[in-house]
Amino acid sequence: MSFAIDAPAPEAESPLRRYFALLYVALCVMIGLFWPQVEIEGAQAWGYVLLSTLAYSGAYLLLAALPLGLLALLPRRLPGREVWLAGAAGLGGSLVLLAVYADYRLFSLYQYHFNGFVWNLLTTPGGIAALGATESTERTVAMQVAGIVLANMAVLWLLHRYHDRGWQLPRRTWRRTAATLFCLLGVVELGFAYSVHTGQENILAAADAIPFHLKSGASKLFKRLGVEPRGKENMRLAGGEVVYPAEPVDSSKVRPDNVIILVAESFRWDLLDPEITPNLWRFSQRATRYERHYSGGNRTRMGMFSLFYGIYAPYWYSFEKQRVPPVLMQVLRQQGYQMALHTSQSFTYPELHHTLFVDVPPENMHAIQQGDAWRRDIQNIDDLTRHIDQRDPQRPFFGFMFFESTHAPYSFPEDSALRPDYLRDMNYIDLDLRNNIGGIHNRYVNAAHHIDAQVGRLLEHLERTGMLDKTAVLFTGDHGEEFMEKGRWGHGHGSTFPEEQIRVPLVLWRPGVEPAVVSHRTSHLQVAPTLLHWLGVQQAPQTYSSALPLEQEMPYFVFGEYDHMGVDDGEHKIVFPYTGRDHFRYSVYDENDHPVTRTQRDEVVAAAQPLLTAVSHESRRFVR
Repeated sequence: MSFAIDAPAPEAESPLRRYFALLYVALCVMIGLFWPQVEIEGAQAWGYVLLSTLAYSGAYLLLAALPLGLLALLPRRLPGREVWLAGAAGLGGSLVLLAVYADYRLFSLYQYHFNGFVWNLLTTPGGIAALGATESTERTVAMQVAGIVLANMAVLWLLHRYHDRGWQLPRRTWRRTAATLFCLLGVVELGFAYSVHTGQENILAAADAIPFHLKSGASKLFKRLGVEPRGKENMRLAGGEVVYPAEPVDSSKVRPDNVIILVAESFRWDLLDPEITPNLWRFSQRATRYERHYSGGNRTRMGMFSLFYGIYAPYWYSFEKQRVPPVLMQVLRQQGYQMALHTSQSFTYPELHHTLFVDVPPENMHAIQQGDAWRRDIQNIDDLTRHIDQRDPQRPFFGFMFFESTHAPYSFPEDSALRPDYLRDMNYIDLDLRNNIGGIHNRYVNAAHHIDAQVGRLLEHLERTGMLDKTAVLFTGDHGEEFMEKGRWGHGHGSTFPEEQIRVPLVLWRPGVEPAVVSHRTSHLQVAPTLLHWLGVQQAPQTYSSALPLEQEMPYFVFGEYDHMGVDDGEHKIVFPYTGRDHFRYSVYDENDHPVTRTQRDEVVAAAQPLLTAVSHESRRFVR
């Protein structure tokens, strides 16, 4: 670090050294904000977090000094050199503070740091729009960014203006401090690597308090030193050459019946209610209602993947990369189905155009991404109805609609509000969840009520035209949504799968099937085998799916997100990482989604090893 602040002329050195000293303190304080957000147990874990905070603040300081180090190469007699150097220092400091602050906001809301998922969100077309940030959120973000930058520049100006006053930081002291912090970073990373190697889970859990953690490993070194490995090896289930389906699917006996799949964003099970969703509720009395239905994931990507493919989350990576469509869509295309796919979100984020609908011609895929989500949902139902009317009645039809209104900030026309006591402004930055969660939930209910009205319009049209008598209609959610019932808001939080985030409604109408209420637990993984069997595909679901049809009760349930997957055996949810990006450890939750003690966890995992082995094997069956 010393090169960046020693290079300026002597009269500029002192203010810059003082600025970086203050910046270091600010970074330590900001990392301290993460501490209450993670599990830190025991003096050893607290010591690790404290030392890591000191060391990583020094590492961030080095990054902040890089622009200054580059500009310090300018000739000393260059006019305005001090101004340029101060500006570079302020720019570097601002960027580092903003990065840590952004990570803190992300972690406090969703309990994960900036990672590959966030990078994918930022770089994939449609990703930013999928966040649903309100105008007030964008204004607040802009104000806070400007505030941090201006505060940095003001501090630098004051330090230069009064450079001969106040405390001073000698060059020698700075160099010694920098060297100490550099060595400390090496110590804490070696300590983390040792904890991974020996399974020190209290240290590994506490390390989540550090943003942009390096997560170093040194297993080979410790093995050479004779340190016995006690940590679990990272599991890597994702990846491989796709072999799917396991054998060709015979679609020659498929009936030419129409299929319409309706999916609503973040639509959890308790929204299916006579008051909130009267049209869906009435429809469910005529159809099959699955009372205890679960998504295959707590995010859109994995929820939709499980719904259409009927296989586990780890397959997503290989299937998306190799552009392999689900058997359900393969069969429909083989039978010449006309297709009209509509979304109020995007086909590019999540990457539905590379997975579910990979072979569907672009002219059949219609995404509306501009304007209020509730208006988009209305327009899409208008368009879907028009495509239904314009279809060739001699050929079967497949329709798809993805509703966006129930995605935060929960959009609906004000004159249709079912619950008038809702939070008017959803500003994500200063959202007071504890005090406003009731008003936020009322927004969610109002948005669901609006979606129900649009579903009602479509159902009325299908019935009036007689098309309902030869069309299977399915309604569900891609995943659920949590409203602080288990301490969080939203979905996709870290490596947890609480009931509120994965339980969704399922209503399935099939012409000729008597109305029924299914009370045993069911899963999105069972939907594709059910639809294919109803259409006339007779071969065993195991050739293309990891599940049985909905009428058969599954012995356990599997769900996943981008890096973790969970297994629910009816008494516990056992969660573990599967991509190799995170150190391997099991987390176990009881039926009420409360974490069990470490002793109980080890007992549950030991008893469930045959089940976990079977799930791991099934997660690799369609790749090699």
